[in-house]
Amino acid sequence: MVARANTNVLRELGYTRASGAARDSSALRIRCAQRIVIQLLPDAQPRVDPYDELDAAVIHERQGEVDDALVHYRAAEALAGADPWLASEVLRRQAYLHHARSEWELSLDLAQRAATTAEGAALKDQQAEALIAVAWVHVARGAYEDAIPELEKVASLTEDHRITGLAIHNLGAIAAERGDWELSRKHFMESVQRFQAAGYQRGVAFAHNNYGRAALDHGNYVLAADLLQQAVSSAKKAEDPNLLALATMNVAEALGGTGELARAESMARAALAHFTSTGNGWRRVECERLLGDLEKLSDRESAAREWWSSALETARSIGAQLEVVKLEERLGKA
Repeated sequence: MVARANTNVLRELGYTRASGAARDSSALRIRCAQRIVIQLLPDAQPRVDPYDELDAAVIHERQGEVDDALVHYRAAEALAGADPWLASEVLRRQAYLHHARSEWELSLDLAQRAATTAEGAALKDQQAEALIAVAWVHVARGAYEDAIPELEKVASLTEDHRITGLAIHNLGAIAAERGDWELSRKHFMESVQRFQAAGYQRGVAFAHNNYGRAALDHGNYVLAADLLQQAVSSAKKAEDPNLLALATMNVAEALGGTGELARAESMARAALAHFTSTGNGWRRVECERLLGDLEKLSDRESAAREWWSSALETARSIGAQLEVVKLEERLGKA
């Protein structure tokens, strides 16, 4: 009874994890909710509040403290009881953290459980977000045919600008990987409009990054550098260290294309240091591949092969098949 009262009070206060403003004032809202609950239920015994655990997890995640974040997410999951919104939320958030560690099977299982939990409670926004998490695992593995149907389901579940923007953004990323510049540009531009309408700065930064990434993949290094510098700026505004490192890595590649090799190497090494410290194997592979490419451009063949070989070993160990193909091609040509 205590947990249900607490949850209802939180919702009456407008406390939803989809709201960035609510997240930023979470500690105050929780304390207010707890005082109200105590007033409503004076005889209730103190207990750990699963929403406190969720808030603690989000704080640790933002600070890059993944192990601590997972501890609190799991505690919130264990305490969620009959609250399907909370259960789905913490399962999906865990999925993304394990995704960042290239733990694909665990990430996929958690995301699918989040989707099933939300669907069973008719929580369509939550289900849509969980399907995006499912699709993101498929994207990381290069299984685009599995990812696209999950992303296309999102529009039938919600009209929320942030959530639909995320789905469209990921469809743009897939189109870019497949070499369809016009389709990727269309998706990225639409996703930016939706993110801006939702006031979702992190999404704007993601869209700038991937739009720049698409330009980079098509050899337009000057345009890519401009777009990716915008992504760096947006990531700083969003206070997202992972996205900042990703945009930095992509700027480094664009600078390599324009011949600014020393600056490119410095930025690539900074991104690599971040992804290594956070245990993100997938992004570490990308950084090491890039550093090998930069060494190649500097006519240092031996150093290039060292970077590529290291990246290939990691890519094989985490099952990043697209990266394996790229690296084997480089080592075969070097």
